[in-house]
Amino acid sequence: MKRLKVFTVIFLVCVASQSYALEQGVLINAFGETATAYLNDSFLLIGTTADGFVADIIQKDTALEITKNVQRRLRIIRAKIKMIDSPKLSLMDKKLISLLNDSFLCMDHQAWALMRYIQEKVPENAKKFESHRSECLGRIKKVAEFYSEFPTPVELPAPLSTR
Repeated sequence: MKRLKVFTVIFLVCVASQSYALEQGVLINAFGETATAYLNDSFLLIGTTADGFVADIIQKDTALEITKNVQRRLRIIRAKIKMIDSPKLSLMDKKLISLLNDSFLCMDHQAWALMRYIQEKVPENAKKFESHRSECLGRIKKVAEFYSEFPTPVELPAPLSTR
């Protein structure tokens, strides 16, 4: 009888830990997908801001404000990425977290380079920005390659209000 109780407790602990691991994996995946979407949007926003500034469509103060706000959000998300980085993660989750961390760090550098260029519009600063822009695009492509290994999730149907 005592063995049955011990076995039951061990069984319940195993089931609970597997359930927790599955739930943690789903949460990390959802966070990763959301962070990836913001990574892509940030790349586009910084690039559009740079292009608009160079074409004299976006004023200096506006370009600086946009870039500072994007950089602040990049740093907040990167801080959250660092919070969930743990040795207990699966290999796939560790790979995703590493790719995202590297990409967000690159984007932080790109934003910094753009602010330098906006403040001092010289060829050297433009070259630094373009270098970071190319590097970040390469990192974003690596994140996209990571996701390409998985089947595309089913999209939820449109809400009734948009039909």
